[in-house]
Amino acid sequence: MGAKLFVMPDLSIEDMIQTIKNSGYAVAILVFLAVCILVYIYKIRYEVEGCVVYREDKKKDYVNILLVLGAAFLIKSVLAVKYAGHGTDMNCFYAWSDMIFDNGISKFYYLDAFTDYPPGYMAILWVIAGIRRLFGIGLTSDAGRWLIKLVPMLADLGTAYLVYLFSKKKFSEGTSLILAGLYALNPLVILDSSIWGQTDSVFTLAVILTCYLCMEEKRIQAYFVYIVGVLIKPQAIMFAPILIYTIIEQVFLKNFNWQKFKKDLIGGLAAIVVMFGLTAPFGLGKVISQYVDTMGSYEYCSINAYNFWAMFGKNWASQNDRFLGIKYSTYGSLAIVAAIALSAWLFFKKMKEDKSKYFVSMAVICSTMFLFSVRMHERYLFPAIVLVLFAFLAKPTREMFFTYVGFSVVCFMNVAHVLYYFVEKDSTGPQGGIIGITALLTMGMYGYLYFAAGRNTQILSKMPAGKKNEKNYIWKRKPVREKAENPKPWGDIRGTVKLAPFSKKDGIALGVIVAVYAAVALINLGNMSAPVTHWDQTEENGGVITLDFGKEQNIDMIHTFLGNYEDRKFMAEVSNDGKNYAQIGEVKATSVFCWNNLSKTEEDADADTYNLADKYRYLRLTSQDQESVLMELVITDAHGNKLMPVNRNEYPELFDEQDEYEATVTFHSGTYFDEIYHARTAYEMIHGLYNYENTHPPLGKYIMSLGIRIFGMNPFGWRIMGTLFGIGMLPFMYFFGRRLFRGKTWAASALTFLFAFDFMHFTQTRIATIDVYGTFFIIAMFFFMYWYSQMNFYDTPLWKTFIPLGLSAVMMGLGCASKWTAVYAAAGLAVFFFAIMGKRLYEYVKAGKEPEGRTAGIEHSYIREVFYRKLWSTLGFCVLFFVLVAGTIYLCSYIPFSDGCTDNVARFEYQLTDTANPVGGVYRGIAEFLENHQNGFTELVGKMVKNANTMYNYHSQLKATHPYSSTWYQWPDMYRPMFYYCQTLTNGLKEGISAFGNPLVWWAGIPAFIFMLYRIFCRKDKTALFISFAYLVQYVPWMLVPRCTFAYHYFPSVPFVCMMIVYIMVLLRQRSEKWFKWILLYLACAFVLFVLFYPVLSGAPVPETFVRDCLRWRESWVLIY
Repeated sequence: MGAKLFVMPDLSIEDMIQTIKNSGYAVAILVFLAVCILVYIYKIRYEVEGCVVYREDKKKDYVNILLVLGAAFLIKSVLAVKYAGHGTDMNCFYAWSDMIFDNGISKFYYLDAFTDYPPGYMAILWVIAGIRRLFGIGLTSDAGRWLIKLVPMLADLGTAYLVYLFSKKKFSEGTSLILAGLYALNPLVILDSSIWGQTDSVFTLAVILTCYLCMEEKRIQAYFVYIVGVLIKPQAIMFAPILIYTIIEQVFLKNFNWQKFKKDLIGGLAAIVVMFGLTAPFGLGKVISQYVDTMGSYEYCSINAYNFWAMFGKNWASQNDRFLGIKYSTYGSLAIVAAIALSAWLFFKKMKEDKSKYFVSMAVICSTMFLFSVRMHERYLFPAIVLVLFAFLAKPTREMFFTYVGFSVVCFMNVAHVLYYFVEKDSTGPQGGIIGITALLTMGMYGYLYFAAGRNTQILSKMPAGKKNEKNYIWKRKPVREKAENPKPWGDIRGTVKLAPFSKKDGIALGVIVAVYAAVALINLGNMSAPVTHWDQTEENGGVITLDFGKEQNIDMIHTFLGNYEDRKFMAEVSNDGKNYAQIGEVKATSVFCWNNLSKTEEDADADTYNLADKYRYLRLTSQDQESVLMELVITDAHGNKLMPVNRNEYPELFDEQDEYEATVTFHSGTYFDEIYHARTAYEMIHGLYNYENTHPPLGKYIMSLGIRIFGMNPFGWRIMGTLFGIGMLPFMYFFGRRLFRGKTWAASALTFLFAFDFMHFTQTRIATIDVYGTFFIIAMFFFMYWYSQMNFYDTPLWKTFIPLGLSAVMMGLGCASKWTAVYAAAGLAVFFFAIMGKRLYEYVKAGKEPEGRTAGIEHSYIREVFYRKLWSTLGFCVLFFVLVAGTIYLCSYIPFSDGCTDNVARFEYQLTDTANPVGGVYRGIAEFLENHQNGFTELVGKMVKNANTMYNYHSQLKATHPYSSTWYQWPDMYRPMFYYCQTLTNGLKEGISAFGNPLVWWAGIPAFIFMLYRIFCRKDKTALFISFAYLVQYVPWMLVPRCTFAYHYFPSVPFVCMMIVYIMVLLRQRSEKWFKWILLYLACAFVLFVLFYPVLSGAPVPETFVRDCLRWRESWVLIY
């Protein structure tokens, strides 16, 4: 069926093209969206928005609508024959049509067979079987299939015709035909009836007619039409409130009299009598029983309805399961009550004087029950789509039209995906991120429905019919928007930018965002305790640990919290007499500062556990390495009980912190991913040990060590500084936003909020790696340089301009000393600085053309007088700070760094004497100089130079691969998140941590960047130029890096992605204030996504089904396993 596009498969370009060619579903929905947009822009909007009022045309001409319906019927028929439909449903229809025709109406429900449809549609199948028998058509032949699908297709056309008739009341002939065609050829409508073969359109037609008749106060006819719907499908019962509301409003509240009441009572009872009369031939008792059984069937939270329940992994879960002690079915019943209450509120209060309430209130009932009640099927949202379309016809607003389009899309995604899984994968239990995406989009459209319900349209008087002339329609002229002032040329003389003071409102906005984010970031960060004391391998103990358990014990597993040496191997031996030992084999502990199960080494890996056949009293572990450090040792039996040796006092460091042991090793209690390198090195810096991690500059690890000094060598201690720096990024982003967007509090708040709740910012600042520090200082250095760019030394004392300039240099030095990615940023910073100096030079030249002039309060003569003095002073200051101060910061970061060498001779001797790989050039000269000049300063320089050489060689020659690596062009698209951690808990829940972006930030960043380029080249926009330049400075260098790269390398670019998006918000709001509510909605949606994905960003326990069905939006996303 080709719906694979909706699960976002990760294909090659060629495969993707082929998939698109073979995918009727994807193309259909894209075409439908495009047509709806174009039709609205070029046709409907003129009538909807009151710009054009067409003359009232009462001429009865049915040729046009018949041509439209005829063409639609032809397309539907072709598709009905081509596609077999849903096998289960179609086989039921085939079987029922033969059964009812062969056995007769009176015996049908007494047969020993599954028959869960009411008599109305069974009667239709009886007629179809008669036609098929009359013409000798095969049951499952193409013609037989067409006949089964014929009635739903005719119902589609009947509804389309109603759309046409209703449209003619307010729209022109052309628009009415377009709207009818949009419904008849709606991909959802075609999929449901012509392809699937379902009957939703049949009873929906009855529901629509019922609502329309109620609106026209034709209640008696409405009663009879409604019972037809109930006889066709029991789902029509959910729309019974429209009759109740109508009776209350039109009979009791509007000019009540007993005559009217009696008339309606008799009409209602007559409809009920007719209903019973029509069902009597089927056996009244069996029909009632069939209705009851059908309404009580499928006791599941969701039956492939991508709703609230499916989003949380409850598709096909029993409705009798409980949450907070309450059955899911009870929540579903409460949802039904809420649906009725909401619809009543809309009908009687919110939309009291609005005719469209007859359709909107029922759409609310349908969509609320679909999203939040239980036992919902994938197609149960179908009536809401049609109801919303008729609500649009009753009250033409663009919002209601887009609600129809949006609901059509999300319902199509649901139905198409379910049908695809059934046909292509032979499964009734679809899976994939499309479930969560569709559920979220459906909820979004549900909220938008309420918004659309509250919108009003401008009704203009119609023109009378008459001869065609230029007055056939009236154009309501809109006020001409004054063109915005042309942007000033880049070379204008401008003074220092004056911002409004930081206000109380700014303080509140920033404080709230920081406080909320800090609370979220600090929760669940990691344990604040871990084993502290440690056993060290020495010459005296020989690396041997001999444990006596006092009696024979069955040892199941040996656990250890490893110190700062990784991959430690031990020979495990057992004995009963303490003299004669038998070898178990060599065992290994892998990860530092983490609980390890001592598993068999690869050379002896028959099993991970020991479970010895016999019991033993003595266990001996002998280190196979030169150095080993164990922080704690835990021995457990087969039941997980701890076995304490009687001689534990001989090894007090190994058995004094047994309470720290966790049976399930999680990120709470130890290191994960690259924490095994960076946190370890921070510990080594504190204790003056050799620094194992030397592929990055040392400052980031030193900052990390400050947290360890305060809180101890535990997960909280080694993660807290990165988290605090992540929190500290937010004030910088806020002040950056104030500068970028000229003091706009709302824009600075939006920027800070968006960055705060980007996934990468959250995850990457809570793991003890150095990326957070590099990114922090990159933000800071660009902030200060941008601040400097908004100052002009022609109207500001030079020393004041040196403040942000000097701070930028300091941040640059700190950034480069944290991670070399800041070196890329430093190069961009230099380009930016010289561009600023170029601007000062241009101003100097321009001032010379009009020496007596004055611009922006600056005398041109003064510019000519002070330019060279201030220029050279600034350049001198830059040499001092960007070279000497920044260089000193970088050099000083090596003070706590230990490379294991005692002096420069030991440091460079091997390289200078290695004939196989001789070094030369500048590096050799520097090394020889440092080797021959021994003092404290040269030793420090020697450490820096040697480490720089090590880092360069490592990164330039790295050939390693990784299953979760990704290339630079895949980062904005979030093709492959960096999968850090996963664990299965004892209660069956999962924990997972992945680094990737908020889809509403990273994906939105792609078109945002394209728009920035448009602003740069077409509008000479300097703000767009700066943001794009800063973004590319972080991003472009990775295009040239051949080594294995990961999604988190995009982290330094993310702040500028957020700036691009918020800058577009600023431009939109400048264009029209109406955009502000959409900006708020966008930010709210970004936050909702953060909440939704929080478990896989923070490691919070979560059901695997929720991640699989709701969060895994792409097949390449491994968020948990």
